[in-house]
Amino acid sequence: MRSLDTPAATGIPLKYDKERVNLNKVHINTDLVNRKSGTRPAGEGRLKKYEGTCSTDTHAPTTPHPMDGCPQYWEVENRVYLDKPLTENGFLILEVGVCREEQRDVSHDIGGRPYSYCMSVVHCTTHGGICREIWRVGKYVLCLLDTLPNTAGTSHTLHYGVVYDDARKKIVFIDVKEKKVMSTLDNVDCSEPLWPMFGVYNPGDVTVSMRFVVGSDINMAEEKTAMIVMALS
Repeated sequence: MRSLDTPAATGIPLKYDKERVNLNKVHINTDLVNRKSGTRPAGEGRLKKYEGTCSTDTHAPTTPHPMDGCPQYWEVENRVYLDKPLTENGFLILEVGVCREEQRDVSHDIGGRPYSYCMSVVHCTTHGGICREIWRVGKYVLCLLDTLPNTAGTSHTLHYGVVYDDARKKIVFIDVKEKKVMSTLDNVDCSEPLWPMFGVYNPGDVTVSMRFVVGSDINMAEEKTAMIVMALS
């Protein structure tokens, strides 16, 4: 395995796909924001159901990130502001993950879809608060409690990393701020390319701004590299 601090691991030429972003629900300035665009959607190919966008490869805009047998890693840094306390079960705040091409625009999210793997931040009435949920091919895997206080007027930064290793057929979700692995999904179906996906939701109740972090913008500290290597071993 190549070292995770090589360009193949952290220097993948990805960015938000501005041509596919669902302008009826969200928009992109530099970040992905859960507010409807002020401009009218134009052209074919935009997402119509999914409330966000996918990534695009700056070198090959019509393809997902390369499947080259080397771990790929990217991060999302999210600024979340609660306009009011959340009460609805399954109320989505944000989502990050991967899915097959045909699953990108079937629903407003990919958590309940086949051939998808994601982490979402939601209001969870089971635990009475805001949790992180891990989903695998449409099935709920686990719930991590106490993501942020469910209090109006509170603002928080949530910072997550995603590792995709097609050679080992693994996906790892990392909480960067807490410096720990949230979940490692094994036996990922990598027989077809998986597209990175990014969703932000419910502008009437929360304000979400998601920054896509790749390449040299990632702080690839030794401790983080060691954590990823251990998760993939």
